[in-house]
Amino acid sequence: MSNNKDRDEPAFLAHQCFLKKDYTAALQHLSDLENLVGTSNKRVQHNKAVVEFMAGEMKNVEKFKNAITQLSGLNYLDVEVKDMTSPCLLYNYAVILFHSRYYYQCVVILEKLLSSKSIKDARLLQQIILLMLEATICRRTYDKTIEIAKNHGEPLKINNEVSELFERIISRAQLLVGQKVKLNLKPDSIENIFVIAQQHYINGNVKEAANILGYYKTLKYNYDMKTQGEEIWSAVNNNLGVIYLSIKKPYLASKYFQHAIKEHLKAMECEDSEKLISCKDRSLYVYNLGLALLGTNNSEGAFECLVEAARHFPNNPRIWLHLAECCVKKCCSEEAQQYTVKKLGSGPHTRVLLSKEIKARYSTSGESFAIPSLSLEFAALCLRNAMTLLPNQEPPTDVTASLIQVPPGIPITWKQRSELKNSALVLQSYVLLHLQDPLAALVSANELLAQPDASSSHKAWAHIYAAEALINLDRIADAVEHLHPPTIHDLVSVLPYQMRDMIAVSVWAKAAVCHILRGDLVTAKKILLQINSPKVLPLQMYLEICTGNIDNCHTILRKIRYTNPSIQ
Repeated sequence: MSNNKDRDEPAFLAHQCFLKKDYTAALQHLSDLENLVGTSNKRVQHNKAVVEFMAGEMKNVEKFKNAITQLSGLNYLDVEVKDMTSPCLLYNYAVILFHSRYYYQCVVILEKLLSSKSIKDARLLQQIILLMLEATICRRTYDKTIEIAKNHGEPLKINNEVSELFERIISRAQLLVGQKVKLNLKPDSIENIFVIAQQHYINGNVKEAANILGYYKTLKYNYDMKTQGEEIWSAVNNNLGVIYLSIKKPYLASKYFQHAIKEHLKAMECEDSEKLISCKDRSLYVYNLGLALLGTNNSEGAFECLVEAARHFPNNPRIWLHLAECCVKKCCSEEAQQYTVKKLGSGPHTRVLLSKEIKARYSTSGESFAIPSLSLEFAALCLRNAMTLLPNQEPPTDVTASLIQVPPGIPITWKQRSELKNSALVLQSYVLLHLQDPLAALVSANELLAQPDASSSHKAWAHIYAAEALINLDRIADAVEHLHPPTIHDLVSVLPYQMRDMIAVSVWAKAAVCHILRGDLVTAKKILLQINSPKVLPLQMYLEICTGNIDNCHTILRKIRYTNPSIQ
């Protein structure tokens, strides 16, 4: 049998070779040690797996993952740890989870390691705390990051090797929870530049944030996919895109997001992209590009981006809501609903046919509506998904506290959850009206009106859509109640001027329709004459035809032709 002295020498030599990154020699010494202690020694097998992984430049991820899970007695993603006698092994398991973006599971493992109090190695303890701080930030649980730093961060503050990294992580968390902090960071590294720029962005100094991001040009850095696992140009372009999108410059923002995707794709083509540490953020850049394209009214491009984002972040109700917006913009825009004017017959028998040019709004191919397409049926499905992710529940005591995780964004609060649900309800009512389902549209509108925290604009549109649904259901008296002028006036009085005009046109047009259906054409005509909008011209023409004023019909027809250049 071997004695301790015989085992100490190859173990020491293996460690020294590992520190020098001479992995071949380290593996040889570990093999010598394995011959002495046998193949059943968990610690030796763990070290061999680590050295082999590093020798393969961290690319053989699956092999390393299988080795770690087998040695720890866990299935991948399992967090029910029973054996806490190998803290270094469990730490490496947490590292794999972190880089695979299973942040919750990573935090659970690290919490169990900290609570076990079985860690004797001070360096390992520091690494566990640092990884937990980073993982909680990635989970957007910033309060927990600050709490961990308060309870376990004292040794890291006084350690010169990690004190700057610790300070940077805590500064990020404090900024993201809204604390007013004075950063003790200098713009002398890429990491510090990003945190300083983020502080300016959060404080609303977007111009200064963009200027700070430009400092990276003055730095000498070795920050690429091989050394850090991330392409710096992608991150810089993405952050600039976020800045320009926040100040309502979507065209400029989309340009930067496209550059970010391009640089990321270029980085992913190299061999180093197979490493465990490689940062695969394409889905995030694509999501941001989708938002920017939606802001430029490019519904087709935005739709493609958001569909890809939904595959990666299916639990984000905002993405499903934005997908529905793309469908509505494409199917219900002014361009999609042009009027067509045709003359039939000649002389005294001339008839004028005025109709909407309905493009392919409904799917006629027999395909499932679950297949992503720019259709109103798919919009209705997206809105149902969004509603499912925003369940009904009692409001918490603190309505500003984080409530629902919505990656890749920060968690939403109760207030934001209510705003999202109200937006989904009003859009759902609109979509269902276009799908010729007035009863379901009425249910959505009434559900919105029953929400205690619905905004004035949402309530105003809900009244309008409820009235239209009731008109389609031949319940004119009930429709008139939703169009009661004092009620609408109180709701729109606090809204911006342009929104007030849009709502006013819709309300008066619906009121005119109610009077027409009641047979009161004179009152309907008086109402329409007060509306200065091309949207009501076909309705005015219908009234003139009903009252026999043919000359007025020709005047209105000329107006329709003027406002619709594509008519025949």
